[in-house]
Amino acid sequence: MTETLRIEPATIAVILPLRTEVLRDGQPAESAQFLGDDDPTTLHLAAISDAKGCDAVVGCVTLMAMPMPEDPTWTHQLRGMAVADGFRNQGIGGRLLTALRDHAPDLKIWCNARVPAQRFYERHGWTAVGKPFEIKHHGPHIRMTRRLSA
Repeated sequence: MTETLRIEPATIAVILPLRTEVLRDGQPAESAQFLGDDDPTTLHLAAISDAKGCDAVVGCVTLMAMPMPEDPTWTHQLRGMAVADGFRNQGIGGRLLTALRDHAPDLKIWCNARVPAQRFYERHGWTAVGKPFEIKHHGPHIRMTRRLSA
């Protein structure tokens, strides 16, 4: 049987377990839920694999209308990007970013990337803005931006 991976819109309920596991390890699920997750304009994408014979969410990303504090012309924030352990370094994160472009073209987006992920984002056309900063309980981050275009 050949493994397939599909990326599709999802609800917060579908992606929250993976987001909690990867980004908030050991913390309650509520810590991985963000203000705006339930907004009807928020886009959640799930990468779903059938590698183990049944569908499993192995990656996720969220895009929400949230202006960047320093420059509100960057209108949407990427949040909660996660890929399951055992599925990393297989191009899933890149496919999630590409899918964002397909679902939400022509937006100026920004994110608070974890510093170890900075090179990943740069390989996908993102630009670092400013200097690294600390997010309490979550470590060093850097603000990054990218214009999505179809």
